[in-house]
Amino acid sequence: MKAPSTDRDETVSKGIQSIEIGARLLDVLIETRRAMRLKELAERAGMSPSKARMYLVSLIRTGLIEQGEATGLYAPGPKAMRLGVVALGRNDVLSAARGLVESLGKELGQPVILSGWDDDGPVVLIVSGSPEALPIVFRTGVRPPLYTTATGAVFLAFMNKAVADPLLAACPSGDREALDHMIDEARRQGSIYRDVMRLARDITLGGYGVINAPIFNGTAIEYVLTVLAPTKGSKKRPAALIRTIEDRIGALQH
Repeated sequence: MKAPSTDRDETVSKGIQSIEIGARLLDVLIETRRAMRLKELAERAGMSPSKARMYLVSLIRTGLIEQGEATGLYAPGPKAMRLGVVALGRNDVLSAARGLVESLGKELGQPVILSGWDDDGPVVLIVSGSPEALPIVFRTGVRPPLYTTATGAVFLAFMNKAVADPLLAACPSGDREALDHMIDEARRQGSIYRDVMRLARDITLGGYGVINAPIFNGTAIEYVLTVLAPTKGSKKRPAALIRTIEDRIGALQH
């Protein structure tokens, strides 16, 4: 004879349908890996635009989805990014890298950034605290430009050629010479130093250089570590700082 169900059993089996429906919108954004307009997002999720908008309002409030102020496009929000990082945290290499980011950030008193790779290019996963005097706050989920930043160059220098070659072939001709130079520097020296921190193609952070170094999982590149370094007018490679970073990464990988 079947035992009667309890209230708890019924609650577990029924679930909360509205959460499941709303999650379909987030699933679409994750699967397509691009920001989308309301009409297309609703269509792919199998609901009307008016119904999708109702769920999106709540998802935006929770931080799981965000809407671009200028474009109106919907994309995974900061809380979704943090959930992804927590899930990735089960990876031993990432867990060790997180500790390195936090300890180096405290030791150096400068921002330290860890970027990973997804199908579209680099993405910021972890950021240490930033000095109050710094005129910018680095955020997780931001995508450093692939072709014009040292972060992108380090990934391209060490990733599988089958993945890198098509990306290099798609590089705009005006960016290719500088990119090839950075890739060559990474392969020769193991890291890249630039006396200017490039935030986007035409945007730089004055007074700071940047060091980018790869973190490997076995023989495959897994992450890129980025450390800001005040230049104080000098364009020379900060040898001692680079040596410290490479030594710490070396200890992490063994």
